[in-house]
Amino acid sequence: MKYSIPIFWRNKYSYYRLEFTKCKRCNKIAFFRRRVCPFCRSRDVEVLTSKGIGRVISFTVSYFRGSTNLESYPRIIALVELEEGFKVIGELSDVKPEEVKEGMYVEAVLRRFSSDDPYGLIYYGVKFIPRVKK
Repeated sequence: MKYSIPIFWRNKYSYYRLEFTKCKRCNKIAFFRRRVCPFCRSRDVEVLTSKGIGRVISFTVSYFRGSTNLESYPRIIALVELEEGFKVIGELSDVKPEEVKEGMYVEAVLRRFSSDDPYGLIYYGVKFIPRVKK
């Protein structure tokens, strides 16, 4: 699957970092970097970067084989609640489906998502790996 390079570049902060917005007026958090608070419409917002540490709330295992990343199936998709208080959906990596448990701690890492072809662009993004709670 080919992605639009300009769109991928414009969204690089979302793909490569877990940036979020904290409103200084209503004090709510919105995931993805924004210029305006989606709750109170204030422009007085602060962009912060998550540490990427959280825990699995729920997960599912997908056995669907698409045209990219054939070596990484089955895929484990999880709802992760980060320490900063918001939830994101992401792929779990470096773990077998039978090892995943709700409540397990994970951390965000940069991993390969896909490529256009054997000699094309390689796309990277945030995935989650198991973490020993400290």
